Amino acid sequence: MANKEAMLDKIARNLLQRGLPAASVVRDATSVKVTKTGGDVLTISYVDKAVQSPMGGVNANVSPYLGIGIAAPGALKVKGALAEITIAAVLDTKEALQVMAVVTSFANDVIVESGAVTDDELARIRGIADAIGMGS
Repeated sequence: MANKEAMLDKIARNLLQRGLPAASVVRDATSVKVTKTGGDVLTISYVDKAVQSPMGGVNANVSPYLGIGIAAPGALKVKGALAEITIAAVLDTKEALQVMAVVTSFANDVIVESGAVTDDELARIRGIADAIGMGS
């Protein structure tokens, strides 16, 4: 499993290095909040991977090395503001595109979520092992 705090710190730092104003990027205890042009706020968070036990039908007590799937990374979630219920509304500014450029540079899946409803996944972009930030 990844170190959530380190990943969120790195995302905030990368956004600042890409030129977003310091006042628009806020790192709090569980997320990074980015204020877009117009005042809407994107929330970037880390979602742990859900792993069923026994791992893939293998008893970890008998074969502890066959369950390495539990090491799979979680996902990075980009949640729109309350009124943003479509992909177009969430990704409507240059700041939002900068956020997507940063979060997709990791090997993690990226979830774009509606701001109106929790767990309303608008899109999931699958991560790839060849990504620049692999292992982050």
